Amino acid sequence: MQVTAQNISQVLQESQIKPLVLTFYAPSMPESTAFVATLEALEKQHAGQFILGTVNCEEQQQLAMQFQLQTLPTTYFFKNAQPVDALQGVADSATLNARLQLILPREEELKFQQALDLMEKGEATLALPLLKEAWMLSDKRSPEIAFVYAQAYLILKRADAAQAVLDEVKLEDRKSEWHALQAEIELMKKAADTPEIQQLQQDYQQNPTHKTALKLAAALQQAGRSAEALSLLFNILQTDLSAENGEVKQEFLAILATLGNGDSLVNEYRRKLYSLLY
Repeated sequence: MQVTAQNISQVLQESQIKPLVLTFYAPSMPESTAFVATLEALEKQHAGQFILGTVNCEEQQQLAMQFQLQTLPTTYFFKNAQPVDALQGVADSATLNARLQLILPREEELKFQQALDLMEKGEATLALPLLKEAWMLSDKRSPEIAFVYAQAYLILKRADAAQAVLDEVKLEDRKSEWHALQAEIELMKKAADTPEIQQLQQDYQQNPTHKTALKLAAALQQAGRSAEALSLLFNILQTDLSAENGEVKQEFLAILATLGNGDSLVNEYRRKLYSLLY
């Protein structure tokens, strides 16, 4: 992107959203133009993770004077519209990559942004593994990621999983958003304890057959109580893998498929099932 006195303000404003590398060069200086080519190659390599702005100082002398340049090329690295680093003269790709680390988004930030894009499209199931990775990469220190991660579980009616995420949030970060999510979890748990489930639980206690277990598991799954449904069915599979002519295992696998590959509950119960199979 060619930067001029007319668009410099807009370019700097855009760096609030995406990092900016702004380099001042002179076309008449071969060393200077070669350096711009190196930056352009890095821009392609990083696939749009930063904006590359180039200022032709032979055409934009007034703009160059505003930055009080002493050497060409001179390069500034901006993040959140603030300069965080500067480089005078040329540098190789390795040096530039090291400087870029100061402004480029971290891996967890990239995964979090991808997850947010999926959440906006209503794809909470696809967002879930990305949110988990982002959260783990941040060492569970990011309340912002934790809150979206918990919200994704709530969208999928996984109150217990959402609660487990919120429980990891540090006490000093448990502010209004944390309390709002906690209240949502409590409401979901109350709504999930339906009279139908209470009756089915009573029926199962009185008559613990495979058929009553299947009915109870289906109702629990429909109410978003997948962990309880899987636990109930797995207890049967532990003693009889072919219970009800394989219907119990089929229902167990159907619940896992509904939850999706990125769900920690899926990984846990798949390992348990494999331990029985092999």
